[in-house]
Amino acid sequence: MKRMEILKVCADFVKKIPDNLNYITPPELRKKLEESPQSIFVLDVRNMESYNESHIEGAVNISIDNVFHENNISKIPIDKQVVVCCGIGHVASQILTLLQLLGYDAVGLKYGMGVSTVAGEVQKGWVELGYPVMSSGPEE
Repeated sequence: MKRMEILKVCADFVKKIPDNLNYITPPELRKKLEESPQSIFVLDVRNMESYNESHIEGAVNISIDNVFHENNISKIPIDKQVVVCCGIGHVASQILTLLQLLGYDAVGLKYGMGVSTVAGEVQKGWVELGYPVMSSGPEE
């Protein structure tokens, strides 16, 4: 693809960015998972250790450096909304943008699984809000 073609794709993409900046809040995701879980695919891009410690029920773990390998991208359904989650939301924003460019309906979990600081204020993510999580670490 030539530079000018790439610039046009980028310009068109930026024009379509919604007011919510492609994020879904933890309360919004929780509601969607309760009302229509079959319409959502939760992609957790954290490392396996973090995922095993706690993750959203039904989330699929593909670490950030492996998402775009052919055998992994094929695991992500194109017909569902993909909610990308990470620790605090920054990595998710990178992955969701690339997924959108590939034609996925992708959003990021705002503030991620943990705690994020925005403009000096602490913002709670999924775990810190006390929402349900699963663990898949070794049994003790």
